[in-house]
Amino acid sequence: MPPDKERIRPQQEADPRSSTAIKTSTPSLAPPATETRARRSWAYRMLRKAASPPPRYGSAEWLALPEKSAERVAAVVNAAECWARELDDLPDRLGLELDERRRAEKFEEDAAYQARAAEHRHNWRHLRVVEPYTDRRARELAAVDSDHDV
Repeated sequence: MPPDKERIRPQQEADPRSSTAIKTSTPSLAPPATETRARRSWAYRMLRKAASPPPRYGSAEWLALPEKSAERVAAVVNAAECWARELDDLPDRLGLELDERRRAEKFEEDAAYQARAAEHRHNWRHLRVVEPYTDRRARELAAVDSDHDV
């Protein structure tokens, strides 16, 4: 059997260098909490150095500021922190988005299946030879009840 078609049995140990090894852990996209806290703490210290709220990074106001002004540095730090926070939340947001998408696809799949099943029952109802159990059982119970009433 070609190597790419090989199946790894659970009791076998897979060579981690093998292309057929099953990866069970996924790398985390988010930085560790200690790094995140340290980065945010440093960013807040840099932002507090500015005497006034910094302009938007790259704007005409930002370009007009002196090269080493605290407001200019704060605008850069603010932009970097916004980008970093976006990445901090990325794994959770992607997980929620994927879950939502899976639910929507499953709902559509279930609705399509139910429609096909109803159509099949409708199209083949004339070939029903065997009485459904629930119908037969109801008829039998009704017959027993009518025998007891006499």
